[in-house]
Amino acid sequence: MDTMTEPPASRFVRVARIGDVGRARIIAARLRSEGIEVRIHSEALGPYPVTVGELATAELWIPSDRVDEATLILLDADVSEILGGVDTDRIDDGLPVEYRVVALILVVVFAAAVVARLMRVF
Repeated sequence: MDTMTEPPASRFVRVARIGDVGRARIIAARLRSEGIEVRIHSEALGPYPVTVGELATAELWIPSDRVDEATLILLDADVSEILGGVDTDRIDDGLPVEYRVVALILVVVFAAAVVARLMRVF
C-alpha cells in the first residue's frame, strides 16, 4: 500500500517587532510578494484595537525555513527606508547655486532700496 505523506508543517518564528501596524502591513506585503507566508499578530488588530505603547506593536511571524530569506528582505527594506529619497547624484534638490546667488543679490538690492527710501522720509 502506497501512502503519500505530507511534509511536516513549518513552525512559525517571530522575525520582527514593529511599533506601527501600518508599517507592519507594508513589510508583510513585501515579504508576501517574495512568496513568503507572513502572519501579523497585534493587539491593534483585534475587535477592540489598542494602539498605545507596547500594545500597539505588531509582530511578524514567518515559517522557520524562510528566516534567512526574510532577514535579507527586511534588511533591504530598512536600508531603502533609511536612504529614502536620497539622490546620490544631487543631494540638494533645491535651485541651482546661480539662481540662489541672483535671488540673494535681488533681496539685498531691494532691502537697500527700502532702507534708502526710509532714510529720505525721516
